[in-house]
Amino acid sequence: MLNLWAQKDHRELDYMFYFDVRDISPSTHPMRLEDLLFNMYSEPEESREEVLQDIKKNSENVVIIFDGITDLSSHSVIKKLVDKDLLLDAKIVITCRPEVPSGDFLTDWLSFRVEVKGFSNESIRAYLTKMLSAEPNPTPNHDSLSIVLNNLELFSLCHVPMYALMVVACMYYSTQEASKQPWPTTKMYINILRYCILKHSGKQMNDLDKCLAENREKILSLAEMAFDATQQKTMNLTELSYEVSSVQFSFLRALIIMVEPTVSDTYFAFLHYTMQEFFGALWLLQNPDKIRDVLQKCQTEEWKHTKHMVPFMCGLLNERNIRLVNGLVPAQQIKKTSDWFFKEVVNTFLPLQTNQDHAEGGAPEFERDLLFLCQCLYESQSTEACLLLLDKLDYTLDLDEEHLDPHQCCAVSYMISQSAERKVDLDLNSCTVSDQGLRLILGSLKNVRYLRSDPSMLCQLWTTLLRSEADIDFTSLLGLCGNELHLPFQGERRVFVRAEEVMKQSLERVNLCLHWDRRTLLSEALSKTILKCLTHINKLHFTPLQDQRESPEKLEKEEKAVLLDLCLQAGLCHRETFQGAVNTLLSLFSVYQTERYDILLDLYSHVKYNRKQAGRSILPSLRPLYQPAPAVWSIDLSERKVSLLLEVLKLQPEKKSVELKGWSDEEREVRSFLQCLPYISHLRFAPPQDQIGSPEEWRKREKTFLLNLCLQAALHERETIQTTVEKVLSLSEVYHDQKWELLLHLYSHVKDYETQTGRSVLPALQTVYQSAPAVWCIDLSERKASLLLEVLKLQPEKKSVELWDWSDEESEVRSFLQCLPYISQLSFYPWWSDPSKLIKFLVGLLSQAAEWEEQSGEKTLKLVSSVCTYRTFPFCDGDDEDEWFQCDLLLDLYSHVEDYETKTGRSVLPSLRPLYQSAPAVWSIDLSERKASLLLEVLKLQPEKKPVQLKGWSDEESEVRSFLQCLPYISQLSFTPPQYQRRSPEEWRKREKTFLLNLCLQAALHERETIQTTVGKVLSLSEVYQGRKWDLLLDLYSHVKDYETKTGRSVLPALQPVYQSAPAVWSIDLSERKASLLLEVLKLQPEKKSVELWDWSDEESEVRSFLQCLPYISQLSFYPWWSDPSKLIKFLVGLLSQAAEWEEQSGEKTLKLVSSVCTYRTFPFCDEDYFDESFQWDLLLDLYSHVKDYETQTGRSVLPALQPLYQPAPAVWFIDLRKRNVSLLLEVLKLQPEKKSV
Repeated sequence: MLNLWAQKDHRELDYMFYFDVRDISPSTHPMRLEDLLFNMYSEPEESREEVLQDIKKNSENVVIIFDGITDLSSHSVIKKLVDKDLLLDAKIVITCRPEVPSGDFLTDWLSFRVEVKGFSNESIRAYLTKMLSAEPNPTPNHDSLSIVLNNLELFSLCHVPMYALMVVACMYYSTQEASKQPWPTTKMYINILRYCILKHSGKQMNDLDKCLAENREKILSLAEMAFDATQQKTMNLTELSYEVSSVQFSFLRALIIMVEPTVSDTYFAFLHYTMQEFFGALWLLQNPDKIRDVLQKCQTEEWKHTKHMVPFMCGLLNERNIRLVNGLVPAQQIKKTSDWFFKEVVNTFLPLQTNQDHAEGGAPEFERDLLFLCQCLYESQSTEACLLLLDKLDYTLDLDEEHLDPHQCCAVSYMISQSAERKVDLDLNSCTVSDQGLRLILGSLKNVRYLRSDPSMLCQLWTTLLRSEADIDFTSLLGLCGNELHLPFQGERRVFVRAEEVMKQSLERVNLCLHWDRRTLLSEALSKTILKCLTHINKLHFTPLQDQRESPEKLEKEEKAVLLDLCLQAGLCHRETFQGAVNTLLSLFSVYQTERYDILLDLYSHVKYNRKQAGRSILPSLRPLYQPAPAVWSIDLSERKVSLLLEVLKLQPEKKSVELKGWSDEEREVRSFLQCLPYISHLRFAPPQDQIGSPEEWRKREKTFLLNLCLQAALHERETIQTTVEKVLSLSEVYHDQKWELLLHLYSHVKDYETQTGRSVLPALQTVYQSAPAVWCIDLSERKASLLLEVLKLQPEKKSVELWDWSDEESEVRSFLQCLPYISQLSFYPWWSDPSKLIKFLVGLLSQAAEWEEQSGEKTLKLVSSVCTYRTFPFCDGDDEDEWFQCDLLLDLYSHVEDYETKTGRSVLPSLRPLYQSAPAVWSIDLSERKASLLLEVLKLQPEKKPVQLKGWSDEESEVRSFLQCLPYISQLSFTPPQYQRRSPEEWRKREKTFLLNLCLQAALHERETIQTTVGKVLSLSEVYQGRKWDLLLDLYSHVKDYETKTGRSVLPALQPVYQSAPAVWSIDLSERKASLLLEVLKLQPEKKSVELWDWSDEESEVRSFLQCLPYISQLSFYPWWSDPSKLIKFLVGLLSQAAEWEEQSGEKTLKLVSSVCTYRTFPFCDEDYFDESFQWDLLLDLYSHVKDYETQTGRSVLPALQPLYQPAPAVWFIDLRKRNVSLLLEVLKLQPEKKSV
């Protein structure tokens, strides 16, 4: 940086300041900016004040470098500059250890971090070659350069330039055997210490240990000063007296600082700060009681800088190094310290809660110290210490997101290698590691149980191992990597060849992960490897680059390109197995999984393009691949040419469905698509997922494309135009079964084209329109009636027209009138929700027809009526027929037309007679919403009587009387409850009956002469009284009696003829009606009548009332009660008991009367159809038994009166004597006039 600044072309004044922070003593640090810049750096030639003001005013032109900073607390001016309290716009450059930026003074600093990685592999080789080639005493058996190059541990240490220098120094004097041993950094520092002492003493190597002992006090004194200075965060040793001959100055340099122009202070510092830390550790070795205090303090923010002495402590306690420092610290003392030290270090930098936090998913408090611990224990070379740490970590080394230099990798590898009995779980996820460092770690792979890493690290791992010459257990590595093999897109051929071997040797199929680089094409070697190993690959994955992650579309496109290229290579090199290879490749890739047609289209295009380039045709071999093609071909013709689709469709053995996701409206492309139609079985359009337009706009685009197809066919393929139109109609969904829609659109489209171009196209379409559909459907709210007129004129005969919607504008209605001569039948699309809209249109059409008829004399009204006169009007299809809708429509139309006639004086209704005569078979009406008079008018138009269905009605007398007038025109009357009625079915049935009774009542009041006919009509028409005249007459009697009570009017006399022609048998349910009602009705009869009881009440009062009816009854029967004969017995016994009592009181022969109405052959049933002898025997036997009991209880004589009932008894008596006594049979047989079969 200084060099670049010095070489700059100075067009404007700027400033560059460089400070080695180690030269700035805390005791003399400048308090002012002026002192720092001018006293500590350079005195300006011009005025201090003038230069300082220029610096402050133009601080953007100032660069200040602070080299080797560790702390700012003792440098207030530097802190102010870093914090931008001084020289706001100045550029501040700081160099420090990697761990220093975590300190407080840089955490909030908006800075750019640059990490100096040290020597590269090439730089190390160049440096070592230069330095060790000048080795003073090389021997044939001791080539130091080869030793370092082949020793991964030593070589990795050389990435730090200072360590490279130390390695060279140590190699100069090491033996061959010693060079092959591990070389932790502490060992080098010890050797440098010993070498400096030897050099200072000027003695021979044999006397080195003696020299060390002689200088022990001075060395340990220097060590104490180094320890104190480290504690104080300074490098200046202020307490040292200057003695040139002292051994201490072999490790120091002098710093002279000018205090005044003629006064200077001299300080001493170690040649390098790491040497100071080494000596500090040496003092701790001599003073082990201070170690625990240092270990505790170095965990705090204030004292964290002291932890760099710990690795040196570990190295000094290395058993192999004891003899090297034995002259300074006794060996026994070192071993004693070693017994507890390593456990203390592990517990200090990896406290107990770390495991707990990790297990609970939390972040361990000291997770960054793991690498530091690995380095410490590597320095110690202690297996016991390593196992202690691993045990505490539960044999899990989590190095997630760490940046590992080769020397740290060496430490990690050593740690793993010490775990022989239990394997280690290793986490390298998101780590940054060099290839050399990775080889170091993987050297201990046999001791790893589980390996976790991010894809890029795994790719680096696999590439490194596959490239190496070493013999590696790849099967175990696959197991560690979850059966994943990671490869780069581009790489050395050896890597891919060995990868092929790995996959083929694997016992199960491998998941192959490919890593993109900036070149998106696979290397030829990788392509060959993949194709050769297809049967050994389970799945293919791609690890994207950053720009691909940000653009999934780009990643997908590039994945597709890779797949297509592999398919092409398979076709070129593996023709015999090409189809199988492509299918396998498709199963391996994630792209094209749901869109097989895309791969086939892309592949055809890709192969055809490459065929032209390479001159090698593999297209014929593609045919088998396209034969079992997808059922639907989906294509975007705005991105691909139609010719490609045509080529692919020609390969199919049968017609296929085609889905268009986009297309071009260019005439040339549309004409090309016409050639595809013979190969297409079905055509549909799929809107894009990200379409901007509305669905309606997309549908409009679909239609335009289809119309353009027909247009181009009319222009260029006139002979087959009809076939083309039919093909378009059959293929498309948008016009499916809607030929009229296509032809109407096509007419408009062609007319516009003719207008724009002046060309004549319509004549070519004449044949198409002459074979038009039987029914033309049109929406006249979207199209003009004039368009329909033009199209109808092209027809050879009248056609049916169905209106889907319309406009009520008079001009449009008049235009539609002009279409009527060409229409055979006019219908409407079902408008369930709004029939009023249809009424409005029809009335408007009739009014326009009436006006036109007045003006022109043409029979326009008759024309309107003729097109509407058909059974299912207003709907064309019988499936849409709804009689309720039809009835409502015709009734409302009649009403509106009648109003129109009243307002205008014009006569319209007569012309509608044919329409109403072809009306529905059943007229359905709700008389609560419409007048009965309207129904009457419509019924009068009918040629015959019609069934009427009432959905509702009014009970007003006037409306009921009006409905009476409709009866002659009604063939059957039914009642339909409304769809959403709230009443129960019983309530609704009661309402029906009330309406019918009101009809009879009104007839009795106002039409007495025809009352009997009316009642007969009601009885025949209604369903509720069908075949049950007695029910109607009983209800009517009650209804009339209530009316007479309320009004005081006399109505019953008018009904006398009705009741005198009553039914032969009166059926009644006495559980619902009073016996008194039956008595009243029977009194109206001219003779006795049979009565059939459907049910009854057992109350005494009701039984007595029924006794009064007996004189008017000729025969008493019962509705079959198969399930419960005991109920009938109970009633008969009750009836006989009441008769016996009444007979006692009045002297009337009541018992005989009861017996007389019951004496007939089929008793108790009136009808032969219901007669059952077994029921009769059981009934008579039980009745006898119960009456006998009654006589015993009351003393009354009843059985003699029943003699006639038992004498016409059955010819054969059946009895079960297990259930009844023989005495009962005896009693009954005695009543017989003759012997009977039993």
